[in-house]
Amino acid sequence: MTETTKRTWVQKVLIILIGGLLLGFLWRLRGSRGWGSEAGVFNVGFVYLLFITIVSGERKKLDLGWLSFTAMSFILTVPSWGTILTQITGIIRESEVEGAENFFAYVSPLSGAFMICCVGLGMAGIYGILLGRGFSDRQWKVKDFIIVIGVFVIFDIISKASVSHWIVRLIQPNAIELFEQGLDVAGIEGSAYKVFMQHFGDISWGKKIIGGRNYFSEIQAVSAAIRAIGAILATRFIVKDKVAARIGAVVCGAFGLSITVSDLFFWFTNGGYRQLGTQYDGDFIYAWSCWEYFTGFIAGIIITAVIVCMKKRGNVPEIAFSSIPEKPKRILVFIAGFIGTVGVNLVRPVARRFDSSVAVQIVAISIAVVLTAILIILLVKRSGIAGEKTGMQWLARILLPVFVVFMLLSYLFIASAEHRAISEICTLHNILVIISAFSVLIWYGVTLKKSKA
Repeated sequence: MTETTKRTWVQKVLIILIGGLLLGFLWRLRGSRGWGSEAGVFNVGFVYLLFITIVSGERKKLDLGWLSFTAMSFILTVPSWGTILTQITGIIRESEVEGAENFFAYVSPLSGAFMICCVGLGMAGIYGILLGRGFSDRQWKVKDFIIVIGVFVIFDIISKASVSHWIVRLIQPNAIELFEQGLDVAGIEGSAYKVFMQHFGDISWGKKIIGGRNYFSEIQAVSAAIRAIGAILATRFIVKDKVAARIGAVVCGAFGLSITVSDLFFWFTNGGYRQLGTQYDGDFIYAWSCWEYFTGFIAGIIITAVIVCMKKRGNVPEIAFSSIPEKPKRILVFIAGFIGTVGVNLVRPVARRFDSSVAVQIVAISIAVVLTAILIILLVKRSGIAGEKTGMQWLARILLPVFVVFMLLSYLFIASAEHRAISEICTLHNILVIISAFSVLIWYGVTLKKSKA
């Protein structure tokens, strides 16, 4: 299906639903062994872009190189949220520091919702802007990328050094008091602000102090939201790309809303306000896992709806880096696209999911490398080393089902015994994962059949 194909409202609704199911599936696995940390969101960003490429058609600004670059940008913007998740219940607790069980802080549930919303708003700022850039007819120059990333970094530094502390003090003064109590216990002199500035952004240091991990995470979360807003404003008013700025804002807003709404799982399972009610002790609902799935699902619904329903602009090529000779450029795209994106996202999870036996891990990695190499060789033989022979939509039609099947099988079976999700198959989040994966594959099969008819 090409981008000029007219769709009925039923077809649009179905695509939007599939987008939600796919991103829910991806975001739940992002929190699992093998897809964690920054590399996990890299995988999410790439696979979702494969889906968007299939439903939107060939876009010159979303070829293999630019699509890989866009997916990689997700790595830049993921804040910490470990202690923020349960703040919606009106209490902050930490457990990593010895003696921390005797310290806690009461906060307003609304302030907890504000903090988790900041996490979501800052989740995918650059990724959202670059996704929007792919649908814009505004051709970016190298300086445009430098401006957006420069503003992003500057806003991040300034907010961490100033305004984020003021916002946290206004919204959640008790969190500051908790950290300063922790400093007293550790025998460290100075205010929360002074100590933060001494260890600027080093959350690993903050984890050693009672209340420190939370305070550092809150400053990072608020700063992430501010830097995302700064980058969007720079895109709109300096680069003057309305489409990229609009979609960037939609992506940020979608994650801000979805991560906050999904946080209600912690409210209902942890006993509600100040955790004074009955806490859920069953084995069907895992708050963290359901929070992950529905964060992706709700965000996927919103983002996909905007992209599917938006008016498509001219399909123009990007001019940034156009001065690089064609042969070196194709080699760079091959390295970034096939090796750095496809290869890494297929091999890394396997390498991380086997940790109980070195011998098994070596065998698993070897098999993953060989199979991935065969896949890349076959793709390059058909599409060229930069995908130039077939275009990105053809590659996406091959790679989307490969990734969905690989991720589902790895999640359920391909791992050390303690990491196999099949052992918890009757939990809500795993039922949703399986339904989502099969729904995407069935939709893909029907769509592919129709496109060949």
